[in-house]
Amino acid sequence: MIKKILFGLLVAIVLVIGGGYVYYRFVMYKSPLISEKDRASITLMPLPAKLAIKAGKLDISKGLQVDYVNFSDEKIEKSIRRLILRIEQKTGFKIDTTPGAKLRINCLKNAPSEIQQVKEDESYMLKITSNIISLEAQSPFGVLRGLETILQLLYIENGNWYLPLVEIEDIPRFPWRGLMLDVCRHWIPKEVVLRIIDGMATVKMNVFHWHLSDDEGFRVESKVFPKLHEIGSKGKYYTQDEIMEVVAFAAERGIRVVPEFDLPGHSKSWQIAYPELRSGNYPLEFGIRNGLAFAPPIDPTLESTYHFLDLLMAEMAGIFPDSYLHIGGDEVNPKYWKENPSIQEFMIRNNMHDHHDLQAYFNKRMQQILGKHGKLMLGWEEILHPDLGKDIVVQSWRSHKSLFEAVQKGGTAILSAGWYLDLVLPAGKHYEIDPLVLAGAVDIEPDTSYWKMFDLVLDLAGNEMKSQIVIFDRDPENVYGFFSMMESRTGFKNGTLHGSDLQFSFTGPVGEMKYHAQLAGDSINGKISIGLLGFKTKGIKSGGSDMPGTEMPVIEVMKPLTDDEKSRIIGGEACQWAEFVDHENVESRIWPRAAAIAEKLWSPQELTTDVEDMYRRLIVTSEQLTLQGSTHHTHYEAKLRTLIPEDGIAYLKVLLDVLEEVKYHNRMQALLEMDMVYLPDFPLDRVVDAVRPESMEARGFNKAVDSFIDYKRMEARDEIYSQIERWQHNHESLMPFFPVSTKLQDIQKISEELSLVSAATLSIMNKDQADIGNELLLEKLSFLESGENGVIVAVVPGLRRLILEL
Repeated sequence: MIKKILFGLLVAIVLVIGGGYVYYRFVMYKSPLISEKDRASITLMPLPAKLAIKAGKLDISKGLQVDYVNFSDEKIEKSIRRLILRIEQKTGFKIDTTPGAKLRINCLKNAPSEIQQVKEDESYMLKITSNIISLEAQSPFGVLRGLETILQLLYIENGNWYLPLVEIEDIPRFPWRGLMLDVCRHWIPKEVVLRIIDGMATVKMNVFHWHLSDDEGFRVESKVFPKLHEIGSKGKYYTQDEIMEVVAFAAERGIRVVPEFDLPGHSKSWQIAYPELRSGNYPLEFGIRNGLAFAPPIDPTLESTYHFLDLLMAEMAGIFPDSYLHIGGDEVNPKYWKENPSIQEFMIRNNMHDHHDLQAYFNKRMQQILGKHGKLMLGWEEILHPDLGKDIVVQSWRSHKSLFEAVQKGGTAILSAGWYLDLVLPAGKHYEIDPLVLAGAVDIEPDTSYWKMFDLVLDLAGNEMKSQIVIFDRDPENVYGFFSMMESRTGFKNGTLHGSDLQFSFTGPVGEMKYHAQLAGDSINGKISIGLLGFKTKGIKSGGSDMPGTEMPVIEVMKPLTDDEKSRIIGGEACQWAEFVDHENVESRIWPRAAAIAEKLWSPQELTTDVEDMYRRLIVTSEQLTLQGSTHHTHYEAKLRTLIPEDGIAYLKVLLDVLEEVKYHNRMQALLEMDMVYLPDFPLDRVVDAVRPESMEARGFNKAVDSFIDYKRMEARDEIYSQIERWQHNHESLMPFFPVSTKLQDIQKISEELSLVSAATLSIMNKDQADIGNELLLEKLSFLESGENGVIVAVVPGLRRLILEL
């Protein structure tokens, strides 16, 4: 009897396990979109939606015969010619287009409109066998994307070039995958713009957002209002013929060109050219002095303003065929509207409560003007307003939260917060951002019986920004609450309040932020840090559970997005502002980091979580971009030759290879503190303009240190030791060159301190007594990490680990 019971129990267990397996295998289990083995063998960027590699390979050296099955047009045929040319550039041999393998293009239909639309079908299927490359797509845009994949799949083996036998099904995750380029603060010539657009096509970006007007310049020829480009650009602008050339060049690569004319703020150049647009009788000149105060906006109350804009937008609509036109709308300084009696009278007469209402009125008028000329309106997040309806697209730049708010209010939105390339963050930081994931969302439960509120003022190099903190500190070891800044509220947890010492960190609009302050009665004084950039704060207690008559602000907990709301987040854009880029170094600031953002916008979410694999492929993508003509590598080598004589280049390279530009606009703050005037022709010719935003050499060193310390890998120790020895001795080699180059003197102290720290680190690795005490050594590391003259030493994290943990 017992045996029967045990046998029955065993059968039951087997059935449960077996049934569970069957359910998992055939109901729940989903095969990976790309297997780990296949992923490790490719360097595609962005990753396709689905890929499987078969055994074998196709020899491309025997030629490539093109066969069109269905529809073909000039766009496809030009893209084929570019493919052949780039294969020849990559392989070094001439491609015969008659014998050999067959490239079969099956484009099922033409694009529905001559003007490229937002949601074109860019999907494609690619199958490569031993003698046929079969590319099928619903539209020419899918063909273009598939051809870029073919080029990236090429690999060399024993001197011959091959394609793997592969099956790919690919479709973009988001339809709007853009790059914004500012050409106002520093002028970027047409030839450079074309190279950047060519690079965008390589990584399957499809929107070139062209920031064409700002305080520092109006960069488009206007035949209706010629003083805009004659006076407002200081002679540096694109002719209308050049504009149309760029638009056509981009269209051939499946890239839309969306122009931006920033209004009503950021319009100083407009007002210098046409003073009648001003909001008052104030002097105007190019440049910024003593702070970040924004220039006066135009007068939105005058009918003559809208007559001017109507004529100008009619002209611009004729040379920019895209259905969208960007009106800017950001950072409007209301000071000038408040000081103008006629504007205040207009607001009272029209029942407007503040400058937000007045700007909403302006935006509504602009929307009507654009609609009259067949354009839809796009603008930065400040334009978000219920009166504008749901046809506009909101571009979120200050916070991810505004992206969610826009779609939850029924609108359409794209993301740029977290993707500002001018913050010079590593590619891996940008890769952490996902449009559908709101980091730092307020999800705390308020403790209404025990709270404190402080109103703060941040000192931004002489300008003030208001902010607010609400904290719940019943448990001093687990203080939580929210921080409000730039109209964005972000939650935080795991803070501490030790006596009067308050500390917490949170993910803000521009990345990881830390707050450290001292409480004294009802006063609070401290510092908010964004990377290496710090701002002093001061404030007073303005509310709390112990202050009768005060109320805690309503804390809005962000609701999860519905499927409909998710569908109206249509993508995003990387943004490259031009305070510190020009025609020489702009490509080095865009590439290759923008490729990581391109992948986040194209590839399925589940394929974009492996940062290490992203970097592996990013290096190869960078080489491909260079082969196609991008100057992001060659600029570096050329810039070195402007800083030092030829016989010193090797020594300078040892140092500059591990330097990076300071992060989070810290360079701008340093200029403002020196009361320097920023102009569009501000020279960018110093060491900081040569170094890269992200040092791959430093990243490799820091990873080797982690490998050595965490996993005791002795081969990593030898590599580390050899590198540190080079830094120790390099300063002596550079010494003769510092007196003859004032620009090189920017890094003389950095070179010296790195040498001293390196010598001490080697002593520690050898278990010897270092010449420098640990406290002084850490001070030197802090100096190298905080930087001087705009540069930082990017190997400090690795050196610090060696010093503290060996």
